[in-house]
Amino acid sequence: MSASKCADWQEKLAASRQALLALLNSLQPEQWETPVFSEGDTWTVTTVVSHLIDGERGMSIQVHKIRKGEETVPANFDLARWNAGVKKRMGNPSPAELLSGLEATRTKTLEGMNSLSDTEWALTGRHPARGMITIEQYYETIHGHELSHAADIRQAMGQ
Repeated sequence: MSASKCADWQEKLAASRQALLALLNSLQPEQWETPVFSEGDTWTVTTVVSHLIDGERGMSIQVHKIRKGEETVPANFDLARWNAGVKKRMGNPSPAELLSGLEATRTKTLEGMNSLSDTEWALTGRHPARGMITIEQYYETIHGHELSHAADIRQAMGQ
């Protein structure tokens, strides 16, 4: 069961990543600084990709904590404040560094996924926006997060 579930999620994550990379690889260097969100602090394509890396890294850490029986994010976790700090945590990486970061983060995500037992997929922990969710729902969230922000970038590019 776990191998099939794992293969299904790997396929979904590969498809969303392939679509994101096709988009990012089509950008000219200056387009990485195109504003995507302008409410409050402006987020460029660079910021959004940094956020995707940071978010996936964080969710993979939460999956690891769930497996160890540790508390994930506390109920009073301030997601807006966390997201506002992405530029400080990630710095100002180049497009090449961002593409490398996407690859490295996904490799870690898949390593964790590949080591899950059948019963671990249903273990739960707190997600800052979704509340108590299963490990499988964490992977669903990573997938949906990537699709959503790829659409945001396409919209900012007028695609």
